[in-house]
Amino acid sequence: MVTVLGWHGDILRAVESVVRLVDNGVRHGIPSSVPSCEVQLTLTISTDETGSLVIDVADLDPGFPDFDAAMRGEKGRGLQHIVFLGAQVTRFLPREGRGKTVRAVLAAGPVDV
Repeated sequence: MVTVLGWHGDILRAVESVVRLVDNGVRHGIPSSVPSCEVQLTLTISTDETGSLVIDVADLDPGFPDFDAAMRGEKGRGLQHIVFLGAQVTRFLPREGRGKTVRAVLAAGPVDV
């Protein structure tokens, strides 16, 4: 999908970011009260001059009490690794519906790490 969108950035970093976000959503974003797994992945290119890739992974659990610790690598290494890959990682609750979205934004062009 990243290639189909025509994003001009490091495809391998984008794929690794997607894999880690989806894995986190499946492992940690499904409340025990929900009988089925539902995680939604959305990829878009920002419409501003940066042309950044926006990766959204939405799951059904609105909670993420250890987000800051996860970003520092104290609660697993997934989100910290995505930041290492050059992404800006945030989370937010949807205006409608339930759950949360974790977003990673990768700049277009080469990224030095």
